[in-house]
Amino acid sequence: MKIILKQAGRSDREIQGRADQTLLSLLADQGLYLDAPCAGRGRCGKCRVRVSGELSPATENELNFVDGAAERLACQARPTGDAVVEIPAEARFSSVKGLGEAEPYAVDSPLKTRTFEPLDRQDNTDLMTARSLGRASIQALNQLAVLDGAREGGQAVLWGDELLKIDPTIEGREPERPLAVAVDLGTTGLAVAIIDPATGAVAAQGTALNPQTACGGDVISRITMAGGGPEQQAHLQNLILDGLAALIRETAGEARLPNLMAAAISGNTTMMYLLAGIQPKGLAQAPYRPATVRGLDLSHLAARLGLNEGAKVFTAPCISAYVGGDITAGMLAVGLQKLPGTVLFIDIGTNGEIVLSHKGRLVGTSCAAGPALEGMNILCGQRATPGAVDSFIQRPRSDSEQQGEPRGRRFVDFTGDDVFQFTTIGEAAPTGICGSGLIDLIAALISAGLIDKTGRLKPPKELPANAPAWMEGLKGGRFNFHENVFLDQKDVRQVQLAKGAIAAAVEMLLERVEMTIDDLDEIIIAGAFGFHLRGESLKTISLIPPDYKGPLRFVGNSSLAGSARMLLSPPALEDLDALAAATEVLELGFDPRFQTVFVRHLGF
Repeated sequence: MKIILKQAGRSDREIQGRADQTLLSLLADQGLYLDAPCAGRGRCGKCRVRVSGELSPATENELNFVDGAAERLACQARPTGDAVVEIPAEARFSSVKGLGEAEPYAVDSPLKTRTFEPLDRQDNTDLMTARSLGRASIQALNQLAVLDGAREGGQAVLWGDELLKIDPTIEGREPERPLAVAVDLGTTGLAVAIIDPATGAVAAQGTALNPQTACGGDVISRITMAGGGPEQQAHLQNLILDGLAALIRETAGEARLPNLMAAAISGNTTMMYLLAGIQPKGLAQAPYRPATVRGLDLSHLAARLGLNEGAKVFTAPCISAYVGGDITAGMLAVGLQKLPGTVLFIDIGTNGEIVLSHKGRLVGTSCAAGPALEGMNILCGQRATPGAVDSFIQRPRSDSEQQGEPRGRRFVDFTGDDVFQFTTIGEAAPTGICGSGLIDLIAALISAGLIDKTGRLKPPKELPANAPAWMEGLKGGRFNFHENVFLDQKDVRQVQLAKGAIAAAVEMLLERVEMTIDDLDEIIIAGAFGFHLRGESLKTISLIPPDYKGPLRFVGNSSLAGSARMLLSPPALEDLDALAAATEVLELGFDPRFQTVFVRHLGF
């Protein structure tokens, strides 16, 4: 049976369908990964696609989200004959701007080039010694032998004194400059940056959905799947290797792939294990003791990741089973241990990781925040891609008129005194809500009195008689603010679970060091969407204590910035090991009080 795949900006593709495969699985085989945090069980409604042609009947679960005719859930629909499937724009890889904020450092990458002239044929010294090199791959030794046999000069690419590759000099052509790849391997999202090691400049950046989300939205579901046997573990490893290779290829471009000679990868402990092919089962079983937390050399996977086969590939060290290399890389990026005073560092993601720095002492913990704050498990949620609503603000009309229209689209009450505005990524028409927009929207509705302290969306009958026109979007347990984009009561509950876990972890971490929120000199917020958050919104939803009066600093994707530093600064790897070794860990899973504190922080 013939399946035509249509996608904006790309040529149509024809593939062969199978009646025993869902559309979600067929698309994944083509390297197109739709959001499916429910692991393909038809419970989240995220994998909607437009279809026509011959497909299996709609399931009962599907009809909760789609009409079952022109729109289907890819995880439930199976082809029974020829069909056409329209791929949503968010399934494509998309570019982002800017690495996370990092403290200044001198760029002196170990990834360097070196030019060689031909050796004298009478020199019988070992070639490696003659070239003053340390180690080399078989590929590099073959290249060196061919170059010497032909009495040619060439350019070597080295990591420190390790020879990665060597190319002959071609008259009239400048030798290719090597490039490096920084990677943030998240539970929900992937981010890469292509970097010039000579200057530290970012040549290109890209993000994508982690294809493992089709197997579950959190690390526990993936640990459980990997524990099912070698085939399941290999499947998860192949998913992430394929996903990263596709993103790197998309971001760097085919022509640059042979020049990608080093990659540094940071991520939580589970993601590191699944990438490396290490069985993660022990991470989910008491006493939650990882087989290793050291940084790993994964150079044998270079070609599998789309890099030059001689490339150097390594990971950031982790700290414990649930305090991973992403937070270690983030601490390195912001120079956490060197900051004066008492600083709380919060990396908001599917796994909320938190470290307190006090006069050189580091204490860290983590909590299962879930993917809601990254736009997942939200009915109209999406990643931070074009069309995602990324901010909301309610302000007096007079202020709005003075400041002019905001970037992107807006929804305005022209009959009242207030203006309710939102912006979208890329100034595109709204297609959904990403994490920063979700937090802003809920905060705005709390401030306007439409969400009460328990998280309940008030029914229309409880609105004041003189309510502004934009409040009329509140109907049937939903707040509708643009055509098919809305906030549902279930979405509010998902955010409560996420912010409750992080707030509880912060409270218990401060208790551990016998401090309160008043003792903090600064709070640093990191995460893939960290630049777009607003401090007041975080306080309004009580993710950050509302009575905190100190500075809030947003540093963006500090994990990616830390990976870049691993590639550009020789002392970074030693600093990372020292940070990981110095960090004390508070295991909340062992504390029976956590559930009580968590429940107390669910309200607004």
